[in-house]
Amino acid sequence: MRSAPFLLMLPLLAACGKHADQPEPIRPVKTLVIGVHADDSGMALPGEVHAVHESPLAFRVGGKVSACLANLGDTVKHGQVLARLEAADYQLGAQSGAASESEARSNLTFAEADLERYRKLREQGFISSAQFDQKKLAADAAHARLKALQSGHEVQSRQLSYTALTADHEGVLTAADCNPGQVVAIGQPVFKQAQGTEREIQIFLPEGAMPTFSKAAKFSVSFSALPGKLYQGKLRELAAAADPATRTYSARISLQESDAALRLGMSASVSVQSDSGMIMRLPLAAVLSYDSKPHVWKVDKAQTVHAAAVTISGLDGNEVRIASGLSAGDVVVVAGANLLREGQTVRLMP
Repeated sequence: MRSAPFLLMLPLLAACGKHADQPEPIRPVKTLVIGVHADDSGMALPGEVHAVHESPLAFRVGGKVSACLANLGDTVKHGQVLARLEAADYQLGAQSGAASESEARSNLTFAEADLERYRKLREQGFISSAQFDQKKLAADAAHARLKALQSGHEVQSRQLSYTALTADHEGVLTAADCNPGQVVAIGQPVFKQAQGTEREIQIFLPEGAMPTFSKAAKFSVSFSALPGKLYQGKLRELAAAADPATRTYSARISLQESDAALRLGMSASVSVQSDSGMIMRLPLAAVLSYDSKPHVWKVDKAQTVHAAAVTISGLDGNEVRIASGLSAGDVVVVAGANLLREGQTVRLMP
């Protein structure tokens, strides 16, 4: 009968071998309440103040610079003399042209007088028509020679006047390469002039920013030297090809209002504002791929999670722009989302 106590202990041992099911732990998660914000995704690009019209100024003849009468940064008026060339050679050419013109005029006067005498002789029958025609041809040739020499003299006189470089418009000299004694060629820039008082901003657009830039409707321009002032602008010019060295596209933003405080070369910041309205943003960690489609975990009032499909409209750094699938006030898991399953109960972290 010694086996009786052992038999009585078997049910107890069997009971000890069974483990009760442990409840699933409630996973803590970090959440975010969805809010709708104004779309401030426009980019800001550095720029520089330029004149709307800028032109190089050069002599229309070559020669040796004798005097520089303007300096960099000067404000010049229309017709103001900026520099001069040594004009001795051009003066001699003009004098030679004047002498040749005077000689041709004298020859024409003699030819016309001779032609008039021969006309009277022909009327009286003393000479033939052939002799008269020869004198008429000589007078016509003298007249043509005078016209040719007059044109040549005018060209020489203009070249003499071109030895003085004058400003074609009112403006500011933004570059100067004028030195007395310097020999310059025809068309070699000596000054660069910013015409008028209209100003615009030149920026250089990266290749990756072209889509955003092309859709931009508004431009806000600010200047570090003019705090508190904001100017509105519009796109005036966009280069068709990128700069081969920097791979950027030059663009010009014209200002809708002029201001005497804007100085050439002043640094500016051009903000490109989009018209896409209001948007929602989420951290990248909140979005999961399910069936090759983006989803997020929404938390209901019972603190259980449910997958919600969303549409992404773009990326802003470490955030995604949500186009659809969520509403303002939705609670979304933003940390620990890859460890959850449908219908799981979670605990919201403070």
